[in-house]
Amino acid sequence: MPDQLLLTVILPAYNEAKVIGDVIDEIQSAIPCRIVVVDDGSSDNTTEYVRRKGVMVIRHLLNRGAGASCMTGISLAREKNWQQVAFLDADGQHVATDLLALKACMEETEADLVIGSRFMHAENMIPRIRRIFNTIANILTNTFCKHHYSDTQSGFRLLNRRAIEAIDLYQDDFSYCSEMIIQAEQADLKISECPIFVRYTEYSMSKGQDFQVGVMTAFHFLWKLIFK
Repeated sequence: MPDQLLLTVILPAYNEAKVIGDVIDEIQSAIPCRIVVVDDGSSDNTTEYVRRKGVMVIRHLLNRGAGASCMTGISLAREKNWQQVAFLDADGQHVATDLLALKACMEETEADLVIGSRFMHAENMIPRIRRIFNTIANILTNTFCKHHYSDTQSGFRLLNRRAIEAIDLYQDDFSYCSEMIIQAEQADLKISECPIFVRYTEYSMSKGQDFQVGVMTAFHFLWKLIFK
């Protein structure tokens, strides 16, 4: 596959030394791709483990947040003229073979942005607290959208070149998930959702947003959206 057509997988990571090597191995086994890890100011050995795998790593000096890491990846994709960029969580929650499903969905629907939806797959065992948080976040986000989306907070996404050029994230925290969708709609990008599997482990449940942080993130997002 010509280098310019190669899928780029970007892993925003914060203190993921325990699992990052396995996540990289799984992705490399699933699909030919370029992998880039954005180390968001980790205090552990995340960067060292990534380099041992021979994978490109960009390191933030300070912990800036998931949104800032995602925007670093998008900015790099613009600079390098990469045509497709996928974002996965670095905690092992996502199943790498679903990258194939997102690529197929993008091709079939001619979407500019494909969101991997945990709630479109009946087999997923999603913890109750995560379902509650995501229901609230979906209601808040969909209020500002033209269309309805089943999983507005999913970090598993695929962007084509139009989306890479159009999206400029200003939210450094987890509210970037909602912001990306709203910006994509404002830019008249086509958005599709694709069912994905998800794995919740004790480790992955310790990462990301808990309920209190999630609610505060949602209200900060709405405040910035309304009063920006």
